[in-house]
Amino acid sequence: MARITPLWRSPEVTVYRFDHPVEHEDQPFEAVSEVFRASFVEEGTFDLTVGDAAWRVTPGDVMLSHPGMRFRSAFQGRGFNDTCLSLVYEAANDDGFDPGRDWAASGRAVLPASNRLRYLAWGLSRALDEGAPMFAEYCATEIFRAPPDLEPAALFSERRFAWYAERVHHVRDRLDRAYAETCTVSDLARSVGMSLFHFSRVFTELTGLPPHRYLLRARLKAARAMLAQGASVTETCYATGFNNLSHFSRSFARRYGAPPSSIACSFAG
Repeated sequence: MARITPLWRSPEVTVYRFDHPVEHEDQPFEAVSEVFRASFVEEGTFDLTVGDAAWRVTPGDVMLSHPGMRFRSAFQGRGFNDTCLSLVYEAANDDGFDPGRDWAASGRAVLPASNRLRYLAWGLSRALDEGAPMFAEYCATEIFRAPPDLEPAALFSERRFAWYAERVHHVRDRLDRAYAETCTVSDLARSVGMSLFHFSRVFTELTGLPPHRYLLRARLKAARAMLAQGASVTETCYATGFNNLSHFSRSFARRYGAPPSSIACSFAG
C-alpha cells in the first residue's frame, strides 16, 4: 500500500508526499482520479497509460490528473519505487476551475522535466521548510494556472481589464501600506472577490511580479527607508514583516547589493 505523508494544507491547496514502503511490492493498477492533482516525481520511474497515450515517467517530470481521468500505472522491476510531492486543488469546484475542461482536452498527463518545473518544485519545498504559505501558494498557482500547450492568453476586453486593474491596484496599495502584516495570496484574493489561482495569474500579468515577490520588494523598500532613518538592523527586520534575521539580511543584500548593516552604517556616517 502507498504511503501518504501530509505536509501542508490551506482551504485551497493540499500538499503531501507520496511514496512506497521499502518492504512493499505493488502490482500494476488502474484508477480514476477524483481531483485536480499535480505530482512532482522526486525519485523512481513508472509507466503511465491514459487512453491510447503512454509515458515513461521519471524524476523531474510532473504527472497531471483531473476528475474523471482513468489511468493505469505499472513499474519496471520488483515494484513501485517512486516518491512524489503532490498538490491537490481542493477549491477547484468552489473556484469554478477549468470550466472548459481544457486539462482533459489537452490530452497531456505528464509535463516533461524542465528548469521551470524544477524551480517550482524547489520553491514549494523551500516554502514548506520555511513556513512561507504565500510562496507555497504561488508555486501551486503556477502549476494549476493553465494546462500544457495552451496558446498565450488573449488581451482582456476593456471592461474586464478595468475590473482587473482596479482590484490589482487595491491589492498593491494594501501591500505597499501594510507590508508588515502576515497574509497569504488567498487572503488577498478573497479581499477583492477573486479565486486564488485567477487572482495570482492576473496580478502577475499586470504587475510583472507574483504577489509574494511584490510584497518582498515592498518590505525591502520600507526596510531601506527605516535604516536610512537610523533604525537598527534587528529592529528593521521585525518591523517590516520579516521573522528571521538571516533571511532578511540575505534578501536585502540580493536586492541592494550590500547587507543591511553596511547600508545602516553609510547612512549613519
